[in-house]
Amino acid sequence: MGWFQSLFGNLLKRIPDWDGEERRQAFRVRCDFEIEVQAPGCSYLARCVDAGPQGLKLKIRGPFVKKVLRRGQPIRLRYVEPMYEAELDTVGGAICWVRREGEQIFTMAVGFEDTLDNMRRSWVKPILQKVFKAGSRRNQRRHMRARCQLTGKALIGGKKQDIKVTDLSTTGARISSLQPLEVGAATEVEFENLVMRAIVRRCAPDYGVYRLGLAFAPDPENKKKLLRLVKRLVEVGKIMEQGI
Repeated sequence: MGWFQSLFGNLLKRIPDWDGEERRQAFRVRCDFEIEVQAPGCSYLARCVDAGPQGLKLKIRGPFVKKVLRRGQPIRLRYVEPMYEAELDTVGGAICWVRREGEQIFTMAVGFEDTLDNMRRSWVKPILQKVFKAGSRRNQRRHMRARCQLTGKALIGGKKQDIKVTDLSTTGARISSLQPLEVGAATEVEFENLVMRAIVRRCAPDYGVYRLGLAFAPDPENKKKLLRLVKRLVEVGKIMEQGI
């Protein structure tokens, strides 16, 4: 993690979701670029589908060389596209795990294993800067959530029942209800002039009420309205915290 903090410390400070060592270690983003994996006696053209502070997850097509493709095997990771922002196109790494997906198709996780100076001079710095910045914006939009106390209605047993929305995001909500709903059941919730179709992901009794977790169905028409509402609730929450 030392090299990552050294190269991306300023970026981490600007992203609240990355506060804390555990979150930095766990943070990963989807991506799509090609690298060459160089191993003893063989090499593979791999597509990077996931990147994190400590390494990459790769999708690979090719012959599975069991003696080489094993945990702990030292490898070299070469960026195959022309790279003008970096001095080195190759860094050291090691295989963390390998999982076969089919005939001559496998997924491999690799960790970075090189000096700080080499990492700083390599393709890793400019490429991961791009994917982490893009990923942080996507994650903030996708996972933006706000605690709230919104009254509303939910379709339960064919009837509209009173509910309270206690936590809201652009992908789902937590609600309190006097009536339960089965996990997997479809429902419809109304709040703040929005009507959202949802699937029940969780339902648990809690001192006379039921706490439900809902996942919203895709709804392009209401998506922008929901995002504006969540942003407004987040800002209200910040103002309330400052006033305490």
